[in-house]
Amino acid sequence: MLVITLICNLGMSTSMLVDKMAEYAKKKGVEADVEAKAFQRIDDRVHKTDILLVGPQIRHLTKKFQAQYGGEVPVIETMNMSDYALVKADKIFESAYAAYLEKTKK
Repeated sequence: MLVITLICNLGMSTSMLVDKMAEYAKKKGVEADVEAKAFQRIDDRVHKTDILLVGPQIRHLTKKFQAQYGGEVPVIETMNMSDYALVKADKIFESAYAAYLEKTKK
């Protein structure tokens, strides 16, 4: 199962994407566990995460997360601001999943 964690300031704005992203993954035939967390609670889930997506409002933390968890989490990236604002879960998923497949060669 693919574990995707969306991180934002409070974990609320990304929660809108969670259901849409899980639904989209299912349509693509990918079993995914998608959850949103506030960045302060990243340690609750990061150690079992395959894809860590950072909300645009805290994009300044992306490099910190990459340095801290990059050896453990295959994909750590900031979500595209427009796709995030428009809740385009399909585009966000496709971008992150392609990066995941490339890094893990699956």
